[in-house]
Amino acid sequence: MIIWRFVKFFYLNDLGEKILSMMQTDNKYKLFLIGAIGTFMATLDGSIVNVALPTISSDFGCTVDKIAWVALSYSLTLISLMLIFGVWSGKKGYAFSYRFGYIFLVLGSLICSLSVTFPVLILGRIVQATGSAMFAAIGPGMVTTVFPENERGKGIGMMVMMVSAGFMVGPPLGGLLLTFFPWQSVFAINIPIGILGLLLTFKYFKKFQQKLSDKKLRLKSAMAISTALVSLTFLLTMIKNHKVYDFDLIGVGLITLTAFVLFLKFESKEKSAMIGLYIFKNRQFVVSVIAMLFMFISLAGVLLLVPFYLEQVKNFPPQQVGYFLIIIPVMMFIFAPTSGKLSDKFGYRLLTCSGILILMTGLYLLSQLSPESDKIYIILCLALTGMGVGIFNTPNSSALMGSVTKELRAVTSSILATTRNIGISLGVALSTTLFIYFQNINLNLYEKTISFSSSYSSVINISIGITVISLLASFVRIEKRNK
Repeated sequence: MIIWRFVKFFYLNDLGEKILSMMQTDNKYKLFLIGAIGTFMATLDGSIVNVALPTISSDFGCTVDKIAWVALSYSLTLISLMLIFGVWSGKKGYAFSYRFGYIFLVLGSLICSLSVTFPVLILGRIVQATGSAMFAAIGPGMVTTVFPENERGKGIGMMVMMVSAGFMVGPPLGGLLLTFFPWQSVFAINIPIGILGLLLTFKYFKKFQQKLSDKKLRLKSAMAISTALVSLTFLLTMIKNHKVYDFDLIGVGLITLTAFVLFLKFESKEKSAMIGLYIFKNRQFVVSVIAMLFMFISLAGVLLLVPFYLEQVKNFPPQQVGYFLIIIPVMMFIFAPTSGKLSDKFGYRLLTCSGILILMTGLYLLSQLSPESDKIYIILCLALTGMGVGIFNTPNSSALMGSVTKELRAVTSSILATTRNIGISLGVALSTTLFIYFQNINLNLYEKTISFSSSYSSVINISIGITVISLLASFVRIEKRNK
């Protein structure tokens, strides 16, 4: 009730009424609505399917490692295409990009909902993620383009709200659908929403005049770094099950290194550069990317391990675990737009540093969880963690988007989304590896529950250390000055 009154007071009475009244006269809110639907669906698809994985696994008779490809195929497609789509959007325009995104999302969702074999389901997820990758790549760039500079933080904050809403709605909506319908329903629900977004794109983007890049389409650099990122993700997932001198591991490592070297080569030449290595002289750009990357690396450990703590240590039923897991996105949903508005007035440094410090406080409290911790304490820990992420993320994203010229906003938008996904992927791989390492040590010293808590605490403490890098990057950023 308190959270609902907070949201109603600050957003429904302010933001909601403004959008409803201005939708009739202000084109930026119409265009935002198109982007918001796409962004919401992109994050919803990444979260709603997790609830259905056990059911899908049972239906197809798949093992856990095989069914994981339902999620992995989606995330790898996102990582591989976002930078390419960011470059492509700068040339083709946002109207084309959103039409492309909605068509592929609807088509992929239709394939998934009609799939009767596991390979067809994976194909559908890849097609679905192709559309989602376009939304993730261009969302912040589109908002930065259609909102004036003095409202950039507000616009990005609203978009971050939609990201949080997707993560927040996914698990409970998936559980509700699975209660009454077969697992195909978690994919079929996208189809009418996607068709609505496509119709709005054709209707509202008619009046949008976008200055397109007249430069030659440069995809070599984007393809090289995308290959490097995907192969690096594979490498990190393989480390746990392969020896260092394993041929497969060495082969993937060589692909990663070669692709990264090619990326540097392409970026060093003006004719093939996506942005250019000179961007690393832009302190605002560099520190924003670093701060975001390490924040998501540290957060990923929490997102991965807390559900296991709740189920294996506290013995909470899955439905109750789902209620705990939506606390972080709910707090992000509440605080992201407020932080964005404040960054338009007061700059980035204070808010990003404050957000990181609150996040570190939440992580420290989470590291102290034990079998005796009560529900109120757990809720407080997760609430502080989500609050910190919400306060940090919007001004940091606004700083990143505001650090480049208009011509580079599309590709910078894709860099923002790619950085977030890479941070989560690296964090999951790192936290998993560390947890297994500590478990192997602690199982010989303690009983199972205590061993889990001790190993979990060690991983979270390391996450706090990683977050310090985000704090330092936020502190040394160039402060925004209002004109």
